[in-house]
Amino acid sequence: MLTAGGIVLAIGALYLGREIFVPFALAILLSFVLTPLVNWLRRWKVPRIAAVLIAVSLAFIVVAGIALVVGRQLVQLATNLPNYQTTITEKIHSLQSSAPGGGVVDAVTTTMQDLGREISGEEKKSEPASSGLGAGTGTREPVTVRLEPPQPRPLELIRSVIGPLLAPLATSGLVVIFVIFVLLEREDLRDRFIKLAGAGDLQKSTQALNDAASRVSRYLLMQLVVNLTYGIPIGVALYFVGVPNAILWGLLAAVLRFIPYLGPFLAAIFPVALAIAVDPGWTMLFWVVGLFLTAELISNNVIEPWLYGSSTGLSSLAIIIAAIFWTMLWGPVGLFLATPLTVCVVVIGRYVPQLEFLGVLLGSDPVLAPEEQLYQRLLAGNLEEAVEFAENYVDECSSRELYDNVGIPALRLAENDRQRSSVDTNYRRLVADTAISIVREVDDHVREKASVEEGNHLTQQPCVLCLAGRTELDHAASEMLAQVLQERNIGAKVLPPIVVSRGALEQLDLQGVDVVCLSYFHPQPQVYARYVFRRLRRRAPQVKFVVCCWNLIAGMEQAEELKRQMAADAAFASLQACTEQVEAWIGRAAARGDAPQVTAEVERAQHTALRSLGLDASKRQALDEASRKVAQAFNVPIALVSLVDDTHPTAPDRLPQEVQAGLQGNHEGSLDAHVIAADDMLVSEDVTEDPRFADDPRVLERGIRFYAGVPLRASSGHVVGCLCVIDTQPREFANRDRHRLQEMANQLMVDIQSHQSDH
Repeated sequence: MLTAGGIVLAIGALYLGREIFVPFALAILLSFVLTPLVNWLRRWKVPRIAAVLIAVSLAFIVVAGIALVVGRQLVQLATNLPNYQTTITEKIHSLQSSAPGGGVVDAVTTTMQDLGREISGEEKKSEPASSGLGAGTGTREPVTVRLEPPQPRPLELIRSVIGPLLAPLATSGLVVIFVIFVLLEREDLRDRFIKLAGAGDLQKSTQALNDAASRVSRYLLMQLVVNLTYGIPIGVALYFVGVPNAILWGLLAAVLRFIPYLGPFLAAIFPVALAIAVDPGWTMLFWVVGLFLTAELISNNVIEPWLYGSSTGLSSLAIIIAAIFWTMLWGPVGLFLATPLTVCVVVIGRYVPQLEFLGVLLGSDPVLAPEEQLYQRLLAGNLEEAVEFAENYVDECSSRELYDNVGIPALRLAENDRQRSSVDTNYRRLVADTAISIVREVDDHVREKASVEEGNHLTQQPCVLCLAGRTELDHAASEMLAQVLQERNIGAKVLPPIVVSRGALEQLDLQGVDVVCLSYFHPQPQVYARYVFRRLRRRAPQVKFVVCCWNLIAGMEQAEELKRQMAADAAFASLQACTEQVEAWIGRAAARGDAPQVTAEVERAQHTALRSLGLDASKRQALDEASRKVAQAFNVPIALVSLVDDTHPTAPDRLPQEVQAGLQGNHEGSLDAHVIAADDMLVSEDVTEDPRFADDPRVLERGIRFYAGVPLRASSGHVVGCLCVIDTQPREFANRDRHRLQEMANQLMVDIQSHQSDH
């Protein structure tokens, strides 16, 4: 109520004090124009008073010169107007005679005149009476009496001529005085305004003042350039067309264009009327109309977007409302001041919380962020508007930027609403379903553009599996990730959240999959992702596992910590980082071929075979002793026995404690898992040069340079583990060494199984 009351009082004060506020507003506006000239003179060591007087004098000379030119043009036009009367009369008669039923115009005119006389009470002239009154008698026509005013006295004549000019002259004098004092006291006025409006916040009030000055100055400068590029060509063209007083109409077009929307129409009325009056034909009229239409189209669609743009920060509707409001408040002068004054009002609304609604109502900046706009359409289930919004964004940027900057943040808003329980399940499902539909529509739109630009669209077999972690929102994010990957010619397949349940996870087909991307909007996805990755890694050791935490702003350190906690190869919070890493992995995977994988049935059989061995404490000691003998036999620092279950591998006691700690619990390492999954010997004489493991941090971070491993097979033929030798330096491993390692592995399994049969 206080804000509304203050606004009403301000409007009333502006209306009642318009004789003072109008000149002051004009002075402030002119000070924006003259301030650069005053500053330039001050840089040349001209005193402030002299610089201000020079700037104001130059402005007065320019205005007086323009007024002189306009006055001479008006006098010339008034002198020539009687000469155009004949042409206008002839055109009217030609229209009457050439129109079908030419007498219709005359009949209509006569009828309207008769009706006018009837309404005003006039009677037709009476005919003389033929009888009853005698000859020579009849009604007499009334005598017309005309009252003429007396001749005006000299003082009254001076008052009638000079009186209408006093108000504009007084306003002009006030404007000049205000401009001089504003330019002289500019810094003092600025400080006083900051003290009055700042309420102790110097930073905010200074920003508001600088923002308003920048916007108004830019508006005036750009509008002046636009108007000159509009008025000068029109004046020159009218001169060659033959319209009299072309200079006057060019100046008028430039000045009137300061009036929003209505100015160009007013500027065109006078040249069009003269074209009708001057030319006996109609050619000049068509030329003038075509000239103004062409100039307006070029100015609106070429010059203004290039120079003017959206420098004012006002919407089109706000400009129209401002023009009406200020015209009602201050008359014609308010029409010229409407845009700069409204700009100041909008800037004040940006920095004063009580007036923020003015910036929202009148400003041109979007009041909702792009992700909020999309989320609103998703909540409303408005697929058509959402698709249009997404396609326009893709045309300007790319689908990856759409999903990274708009799509994922919109789904994040939905997840945050879900966490606050402000959106029920139906709304969340509606948001997810609409988002998935948008992804498919955008995919079709991108494919159509690609088919037009490139002529085809390459596809690959699925090599990236995009899994939804828990909810429908995760599913929608996976769809977005898959589409971006497919645009980069990387095959991708999306599966819903049900596949990561315990029963379905064992049946998940990983054949031909190089990367698994797991999407989560849950703020704490560590437990869920670690469970999924640990189960999948045993079946597909060479597959890269990525977790996308869409609801986290992860830095490098946080991403590394998340990766460690979730047993993942990488953790990301943006589509760009994820797709770049996946693209790099896919390129390396293509160079080294398909990685071996274990099906769920084989994995269950391996565990069954391992449990049948019944490895108790004594057998574990035997494995430790066997690994030491293998290390001594091959003269390597490390020999390990790794099993397919979750038991720890053995490590020689003579290794440093930090090396043993690094090896313990590494039964899911890619080297041993590769041997178990491939069911074949693996020898890498230099791991850092091997494309299969050169980018695997689980190998490189432990300092492994040489690796040779062979599978351990139970009597049933199932692989239950592997025996490997490791060195921290590259080395050669001849065929006889390979056969020897395989024989040791076979003998180790014979000893274990014979020990089982003895029991």
